[in-house]
Amino acid sequence: MALSKTARTIVASTSNAAGGTTRGTLNMNAVQGGGLLTFKMTNGGTGPTVQCLCNVLVAHNATLPAAGSAGATWKTMVSYGGGLTANNITEYCIPIDPAVMCLCVEFTGNTGQAVTVEAFMSELTSAI
Repeated sequence: MALSKTARTIVASTSNAAGGTTRGTLNMNAVQGGGLLTFKMTNGGTGPTVQCLCNVLVAHNATLPAAGSAGATWKTMVSYGGGLTANNITEYCIPIDPAVMCLCVEFTGNTGQAVTVEAFMSELTSAI
């Protein structure tokens, strides 16, 4: 059985401003399986005064809801911090289970300085 895989950009490399929030979503309802999520936070030449957090959120919805923070719709799967050190690079990769219906990656919380963020996924689209 051959597998069809698709590269998905959830958050293209961008600057998350101090005090800002950057989010990206992915509707996983139409795919055969889960995938592998990677994300990266890069502090600038001056580290933030409060670290950037990457929150990986899931929603149990048949259609993709609007991006948002954890609450009534989005539930926190895991959170990672990017640290306070200047030029620090924080990278993680986590498997996303085929049971996940909707996925949201949120970068938030950094103050004092901007942090460069990104999130991508290799999605198992179908088994052919």
